[in-house]
Amino acid sequence: MKKAIELIETREGCAICETTPRYIVMFRGRKYSDLYFNMTGYTGGNLPCPGSKADTSVPLHVGEKAISAYRKEVARLNREWAVIDKTAEERKA
Repeated sequence: MKKAIELIETREGCAICETTPRYIVMFRGRKYSDLYFNMTGYTGGNLPCPGSKADTSVPLHVGEKAISAYRKEVARLNREWAVIDKTAEERKA
């Protein structure tokens, strides 16, 4: 099963003096937001958190943290989205 949320490393939009890469947050294959490094950690983007319906999302702001914190949160959210997607498929069958 394809992951609902992916972090893609990119140099797009980086200034010459930026030494850390930026990340694009992809949600179901579409660009959702961006993460950029800001002095003490990555910030600037929200992660799609499951909403009240199977196909809706609510933005979740992690804060200014290391990229590993965002990766952990993405892994947790992908597990939640997988459960929601599986339940939706079972209801269709």
